[in-house]
Amino acid sequence: MPIDFEIPPLHDILGGPNAFYQELDYLASTERDLAENKTLPTRYTWKTERHISGTEYKIIRLIKDIFLVIVYPLHILVGFIVVPASIGFSREDATKARSTILNQDASEQWKFKRLTVEVDGYRVDAMIVGKPSTLSNGRWLLQSNGNYELYENKFEANGSDLQQILRKIEGNALVFNYPGVGASSGFCSRQAMVKAYRAMLKFLEDKEKGIGAKQIIGWGHSIGGGVQGDALKTHELKEDIEYVFVKRQTFSDLQTIASALTNRPLGFLVKIFGWNISSIESSKKLNAPEIIMQTANVQGDYEELDDSSKIIDDGVITAEASLAKRLLDDKECPREKKGFIGMPERHNDILRYPSFLAEKINDFLTPLSTNPVVDMFEKTDLVEKDDKECPKENKGFIGMSERHEELINPVFLPENIMAFLIPPDDLVIDEDEIPDLVDIDELPKS
Repeated sequence: MPIDFEIPPLHDILGGPNAFYQELDYLASTERDLAENKTLPTRYTWKTERHISGTEYKIIRLIKDIFLVIVYPLHILVGFIVVPASIGFSREDATKARSTILNQDASEQWKFKRLTVEVDGYRVDAMIVGKPSTLSNGRWLLQSNGNYELYENKFEANGSDLQQILRKIEGNALVFNYPGVGASSGFCSRQAMVKAYRAMLKFLEDKEKGIGAKQIIGWGHSIGGGVQGDALKTHELKEDIEYVFVKRQTFSDLQTIASALTNRPLGFLVKIFGWNISSIESSKKLNAPEIIMQTANVQGDYEELDDSSKIIDDGVITAEASLAKRLLDDKECPREKKGFIGMPERHNDILRYPSFLAEKINDFLTPLSTNPVVDMFEKTDLVEKDDKECPKENKGFIGMSERHEELINPVFLPENIMAFLIPPDDLVIDEDEIPDLVDIDELPKS
């Protein structure tokens, strides 16, 4: 009888002696996984569809059947135009791109793990990336691709803007391809894209079976920002997790930009066949920090914007169709948790100043302890507030970001041990208290 081995939750293998990158065959197994043409066995499953029974079920089932027969095929056909990556890239293209991922500078210590997340029958191809020093720190960036993009192409070189951002924020990334793109199964529909994004968020948030992130940065480019906004209309954010959502060169709604690009015909199809993705209302209602970036008439560097006067066309999205201009011109849009950044790059350019964005992200998040140490006397004060009777004169409390079996920076501990001891150079020895040395020959023999 075959033995079933339970796959450990991903958060259990992100650091320490059981880390996935500590396995003896890590490089060989990762190379094999990246070369696999299809999705890997499912690592995480999330179901969004609720169980319905009785008359309600029959009515909903009938509506769905009519939609599937008449509208859904046309929705998918329009989707091929809206998301050309679903037909522009084959599985072979994605596999070929993945095969170069391990060709990274070894000194950078990037670690990769490919995996599959399943949601309502869609098998979504995904990958995590990080460094041993960050993978268990709880800070994760969720990338949602722009049009005609694969996650595999984000790692063609160490200089990619995604990896530069990860370095600056000392974070990790979860990347994926939409259903119907690359190795991900199914067809690329609006609903499928939103489900995939929400499943990835759930995977990051899940402390029991997923990654258990403490801080999540959503990073969406172009239509990826639209998918992010669409998903956030229904996704309930966790109170014990910090979020920051970044939308780079994203449209206000898909119908507007489609009409601007094709002189209305595509915009009409986008609207009547259910593809009018919009981030406007979800951005206005979002109860989390949000950074919105758009091409603007700025001189070389990035610039924080207070109004829309400098926003210009980026080569794909017109100024009028941009989410940034729409929100900046909306007097009812709350600004307390929002930042607008004007940038000189065209729509598909690599970021020139990722450090600028990283600083803005860090401004919205509680600082990470990269050296997992909190000043022990400040921490002692916090402990004393909990227990008024606890003496603190001879105690030190050290905060650390590691999980149970990890110790990333052991150097700090000896330093604090030495702080309680008198340095050898400062020892004052009273010679009268030193006993006379005894000649070994004078000791009694037995």
